[in-house]
Amino acid sequence: MPIASAVVADDEILNRELLAEILPRFGITVRTAKDGVQALKALEAEPADLLISDIRMPGMGGLKLLLKAREKWPDMPVVMMTAFASVESAIESMRQGAYDYLMKPFGVEQVEALLIRLNERSTLVREVRVLRQEVRDRHRERTMLGSSPAMKDALDTIARAAKANATVLVHGESGTGKELVARALHEQSARASGPFIRVNCAALTATLLTSELFGHEKGAFTGASDVHIGRFELADGGTLLLDEISEVTPDLQAKLLRVLEEREFERVGGSRPIRVDVRIVATTNRDLTAEVKAGRFREDLYYRLNVIPVQLPPLRERRDDIPAIIRHYLEIFGREMGLKPRIEDQALQVLVGYRWPGNVRELVNIVERLLVLNGGSPLDLEAVRRSLPELALAAGAVVVAEPAAATASQAIRFGDAVTLDELERQHILATLERVGGNKQEAADRLGIARRTLWDRLERYRAVAPESGQANEG
Repeated sequence: MPIASAVVADDEILNRELLAEILPRFGITVRTAKDGVQALKALEAEPADLLISDIRMPGMGGLKLLLKAREKWPDMPVVMMTAFASVESAIESMRQGAYDYLMKPFGVEQVEALLIRLNERSTLVREVRVLRQEVRDRHRERTMLGSSPAMKDALDTIARAAKANATVLVHGESGTGKELVARALHEQSARASGPFIRVNCAALTATLLTSELFGHEKGAFTGASDVHIGRFELADGGTLLLDEISEVTPDLQAKLLRVLEEREFERVGGSRPIRVDVRIVATTNRDLTAEVKAGRFREDLYYRLNVIPVQLPPLRERRDDIPAIIRHYLEIFGREMGLKPRIEDQALQVLVGYRWPGNVRELVNIVERLLVLNGGSPLDLEAVRRSLPELALAAGAVVVAEPAAATASQAIRFGDAVTLDELERQHILATLERVGGNKQEAADRLGIARRTLWDRLERYRAVAPESGQANEG
């Protein structure tokens, strides 16, 4: 919506009258005040779309008015007026949250240019809100489901933790939904209107991760041609997700500890402390207590992170939840594709019986693949066999659910029985072979982290393809 109303605060009557004359030409109603106190009273009586204030006024000056206005009406743009000699004060006001400033003396052209910028900003803010809501709606659909005791405990902890600002440490295997937990904590908190920023600690080298987290100043190192704002600054007022925190090096662990304790840091190459208000959510697929004992993770940082622990169970330990998860995502993907999918009980039992090394992430990928490959046809046993050869169904295996989920009489038989561990091993090695030994691609297809793939290969005492065929990609 374009700017429709404004409050103008200035102790100089000529400036107030000038703006009271210019702004209505652009369809803006104006109320004037001679100082910050009067301006605040006017806004409290009736909020406005815009505040224009002089910096220097008796009583409550412009900078104090700016801070109070930002606190009470954070979405209202504030423009400061200043004379040439006070331009540094105007720049400082922008650091404090002012949108722009008008240099005195000004005329119609300067005010018109300002209003054009403000209306462009209003359009962008509205579009960002719409996009944020769309993202929230999509993530709300891709939510955590489950009625198993372990999942109920996790969901209850998340609901309670969302109301606080305490740091949360989410434990769980790859694919269990740790990022969904972080998003839920953010969206159910008082910070929901603020930014949600994520950084994958395992994806960057220590040097790059330091710069990515804290930012850097121009000239801080070779190639630093400009100032770079780090993730901590970007997350100010919101939530920062430190994904796979266990992969952070000891030196960087010490820097993170300082931020958690003091809520401030310096950019790389800088000396000015930067204070931030950020809620930290960290995730790990490793046992951090074991990492502490092994000397790979700082004990003091672990306790700072583990204020509220959330443990996500692997999918194989909550098989009773699998049918509800499958039907939920069938509905989501079916709606996106214009389909009304139906899955038969036998096909559902086969999927329930699989071990799911990639957990919910792998399950979601496979549900989507089933719909893409089978269109609107019912998802029966043959559809699962045809679409999912890596489950070894076509090879004549038997999928046997673990005792907690089903008895042997409930299993779906195709031939000679194999154990779930053996089925998983065949699945992983077959996938690795299909991608020519590229472990990163194999992990992506399986829906698991590369480190998890390595752990599985070590556990099976499996030998990867020969060096001439393998690709560490």
